[in-house]
Amino acid sequence: MDLRQLQYAAAVADARSFTRAAAGQVVVQSALSQQVRKLETELGVRLFDRTTRSVTITSAGEALLPVIRRVLADVDQLAAEAQAIRGVIRGRLIVGMMEVPPQALDIAAIIGRFHARHPGVGIALRSGGSELLVRAVRDRTVDVALVGLAAEPAGGRVSCTPLLSEDLIAVLPQHHPLASDRSVTIHDLATFPFIDFPLGYGLRAETDHGFAGVARQVAFEVTRVEQIAQFVRKDLGVALLPESVARAQATSGGLVLVPVSDPQLRRQVKLVAPQDPPGSAAGQAFIRSVREFMGAAGGSCRGEEEDAAGGDDQPAGVGCPGEEAWGSAGGESAGDGDPDG
Repeated sequence: MDLRQLQYAAAVADARSFTRAAAGQVVVQSALSQQVRKLETELGVRLFDRTTRSVTITSAGEALLPVIRRVLADVDQLAAEAQAIRGVIRGRLIVGMMEVPPQALDIAAIIGRFHARHPGVGIALRSGGSELLVRAVRDRTVDVALVGLAAEPAGGRVSCTPLLSEDLIAVLPQHHPLASDRSVTIHDLATFPFIDFPLGYGLRAETDHGFAGVARQVAFEVTRVEQIAQFVRKDLGVALLPESVARAQATSGGLVLVPVSDPQLRRQVKLVAPQDPPGSAAGQAFIRSVREFMGAAGGSCRGEEEDAAGGDDQPAGVGCPGEEAWGSAGGESAGDGDPDG
């Protein structure tokens, strides 16, 4: 057997489809299928049951795929260690992300800084809901991801670095009964239909957590913040958005923003990376770049080894103190985009 066969098997397991797995691996389906069959022959077990309409993982596959993933992760770590020894970082970096207003976190500046230091690394951005991105990091199909999470991800195998936190604010139509209030509570808002993100998005999870024990009706689910704002303008319901995002949408008119109290709701953005073993050399260097950028911007969550050595040649840490170490990077400046991706 060879690594290519293991990579193909893992790709089929992730995609639950030979066609999609072949597309992701940039190989023709017949070649991928042949290599997976060869692997099954060498192992003496079937990893997948195939029909004309579906692919399912067999019990043997369920037992062996975690081992396959560990082997692939160990090989990636071997390459990362060799790169670090040589002092040269090359390859490809896949960054999953939700969209964050640039005034809260300037992703373009972070990537520009990283690219200037490591021009040999190609960068690909991937968007998706926070839960999906965490799974992708855990499965090592994404190197690092920016996600919105109130709690640490379940299931282990990833580390979280808090980056920023900002208040969620009520977004109301212009002539809403609560529009003139100085602040509102979740009980006030719960009496009106909501426009929200789908389940699996970090902001939806944080809002649901804030309304724990308080019934509310989510009348509309959309995936873009611009859609939320437009639905609210049409008086189809109310919404909760990060303050910087809400203020950006309010500049177009037709919306009223009201602070939420009892309890105070906040959006938290975290950088998620693989753990035990850590990810690629490029991924670790990107984590250091983000931490250095946040430190230069006023954050304080920098590893002690970075403060002592101050360079990209030190290994990236995987832990961070609590979110309060970063402080809030929100505020009244605004940017466009989906706050959860």
